[in-house]
Parts: sequence; structure tokens; C-alpha cells
Amino acid sequence: MTEDTPYLLDPASRRFSLARPTTLIGRSPACDLYIPDRRASRRHAEIVWDGESCTLRDLDSDNGTFVNGLRLAAPQALSDGDQIAVASAVFTFRDPESTLREARLPRLIVDPASGELTVNRRPVALSAKERLLFDLLYQNAGRPCTKQQIAQAVWPEYQAAAADYQVESLIKRLREKIELDPRQPTLVVTVAGRGYKLAID
Repeated sequence: MTEDTPYLLDPASRRFSLARPTTLIGRSPACDLYIPDRRASRRHAEIVWDGESCTLRDLDSDNGTFVNGLRLAAPQALSDGDQIAVASAVFTFRDPESTLREARLPRLIVDPASGELTVNRRPVALSAKERLLFDLLYQNAGRPCTKQQIAQAVWPEYQAAAADYQVESLIKRLREKIELDPRQPTLVVTVAGRGYKLAID
């Protein structure tokens, strides 16, 4: 397996190469990735690699194949970090080439209907205060929000008298939820002397 070949990683940090054009997953010992669980179908799912991207397909299994907690309804292109579940087996999909691209600009999506937030296709759960902060930054995307504006939006009960450390602590917690590397934020960035802004496309 070369350094740029995609692979699956299990909880024990074992790697399963996806270098071949098709990797068959299932309960049959003849499968490329053997799942010794009776809840898995003999030929449960497959991952097809075309040399650039991997696509996961469920093979009409009885109990389904899940990606990031959602049952697969159609073939799905995989993104670095996707969680794949087949019966009791859980794997993390890793694509070294994709990791390099995503590290530069995480893909943040807010569903306009449900308000659900995902980063690089992974669902993000925010506390009530974190959500108020995120919504303020999102509504003003690209424009800095001052600490006073944040205090007014997040702590109206304090009449904008929230301490700086409260704002900074909340910013830190939000970064831990949505940044790939909270120590080097690329989404919630500090604007010197002006506050914080959400940097998205």
C-alpha cells in the first residue's frame, strides 16, 4: 500500500487497503474484508476505487450499510473521515489525498430546512450557547463580530455585560467542534482589534 492509497481504519488502528478496483465486504470468508458477524450478509457491500475516488455500495444487504450514522440508500462517494458501519464492524475511511485538500478549507454546510450543521459531511452537535454564537457568525459570514456583539447575541440576560473570558471560552469550544485543527483555525478566525469572523466560501 502506497502512502496515497485510500484505506479503512478500524478501532484497533489496523489498515485495510482499498488499492484494488473493487473491495468486497461481507460475512463470506471469500470477501476481501471479512466481517465475522451473522448480522452481516455474505456479500454485504463493496467499495469501488477508480484511482481518484472511492464509492461505497450496499449489495442489497438485510441489515443495511451505514455512513456517518445514516443508512445507505444509494451508492455514495466517500470523503476522508467518513464512518462506515457494517453490522458490528465500524471503519473510518481515509484518503491521504483528500486529507491534504480538506485541511486547507473544511467544507461547512448548514441545512436551510433543518438547520443541521455538518463539517466535511460529519454532523456537528452544538450546545445552545454555541449555536447562538455560530448563528451570529454565520449570519455575518466574512464580516467580523465584536465581543460586545457576541455578548449581546449569546448572553442577553447579562445585558451585553459578559466578560471577555466568557466570549473567548465559547469561541474556543466552537472551534473544537467545527475546526479540523482548533489550534490553527480556518473557519472561526480572529480579526485583530475587531473580533471574530466566520470564513466560508
